[in-house]
Amino acid sequence: MNGWLGAEYLTAALAPHSQQAEVVTRTIKQMLTSTYPIRVSGTKVETNKCMIGWFLLKATESYPMLIEYTNGSKTIIRSTGEDKAASIAAKAFGYIGYDEAGKGFHLEEEFHSILLPRLADFNGQLDLIGTPDATSPSFVFYQELFWRGGGDGNPQQDDYYSQEGSALENPYLREEYFEKTKELFQGDPRLEQVLYGKFISVGDKVFDHKNVLIAAQDVPDFVPFKSGHKYMIGIDTAIGEDELVITVIDWTKVPFQVVRTSGMKGNSQSPMFHLQNVMDIFYHYNQEQTCHVILETFSGESMRYYYDLPADIKARTRCFGTGRITGAPAKRAGQVDRKEDILIAARKLLDKKEIIFSNKLRTLIQQLANYTQKDEKIKTDWVISFCLACFQVSDGQPKTLKLKPVSVNW
Repeated sequence: MNGWLGAEYLTAALAPHSQQAEVVTRTIKQMLTSTYPIRVSGTKVETNKCMIGWFLLKATESYPMLIEYTNGSKTIIRSTGEDKAASIAAKAFGYIGYDEAGKGFHLEEEFHSILLPRLADFNGQLDLIGTPDATSPSFVFYQELFWRGGGDGNPQQDDYYSQEGSALENPYLREEYFEKTKELFQGDPRLEQVLYGKFISVGDKVFDHKNVLIAAQDVPDFVPFKSGHKYMIGIDTAIGEDELVITVIDWTKVPFQVVRTSGMKGNSQSPMFHLQNVMDIFYHYNQEQTCHVILETFSGESMRYYYDLPADIKARTRCFGTGRITGAPAKRAGQVDRKEDILIAARKLLDKKEIIFSNKLRTLIQQLANYTQKDEKIKTDWVISFCLACFQVSDGQPKTLKLKPVSVNW
């Protein structure tokens, strides 16, 4: 015990926004000073009666917020929105509670690089608490963690635990609360979340995040060429900070499978090196003349990629976009290439469970699960590359699946 009492035992209370962190600080102080309000019955409210008030030494409510206790232990309260939880780096914690974790901006990165390493010395515990937010970029990872803990009937993994809480279990809520809540959310799927604590998704996402996670399976993220298989390559070109993304789908049989991906910033290397990467991937999967390409051509830069392709790749490339490509296969009368068409094609495959990819492809998973048609701030390069290939293997299947030898009599 002397060794433990002499250790600097730290706990942390985190929240995505500083306002939430301030609430945590104030609540801890209220609980330990017997000033936390509790509804006893009806409209009657009393404060709690804390039996360990002597344990509080000092509460600093201005930033950086800190609660100090009589035995030398401390609770550090921080917001993660500004620095990805870097403010707790280089410290060892026995416990970390993350309030409204599902609303975090970069939960997955914080989870692996900051939170878990900070708990290693004390074999500490991490609690992620909060209402899921379908508009948050961390929503899909929050869902994955919920499933690992046994949520939604999934098998519970070691070291994980998930729990849903219903308002009906709260003895301090009056009956009128339930009646008004049901009336307020009548016909709204959020009722299941607000009243019964269910993990639901509402919002304007293009793809159902659950279907995205179902498609993300424990399969390799690279599968080399196989004889007798046919392949489709979707390419979303890019310049500057955007990524040039290549997605290869094996569409020999259902479920189709993503067998190769490549993503590099447009300015990371010269256009000729990007082109060489496209050629290397194409020739690897075209060993039996069963590989096709669909290339995004909505801009002049992307059209230039088509002109730079070798003739044999051009012959197996379908240009998708508004650009008029000299020498490219002519479009049918009235045919218009719309981004909505490729999004719908990919959604059909995901909804019907007819496509899978490796759960190691975190960028693809995150971009698919968070993609909306209205938000111009989110990254979409991996989505477009994936959707192009999905479109071409379903709604826009190539006419020639395999080049056949022609006999000629001299």
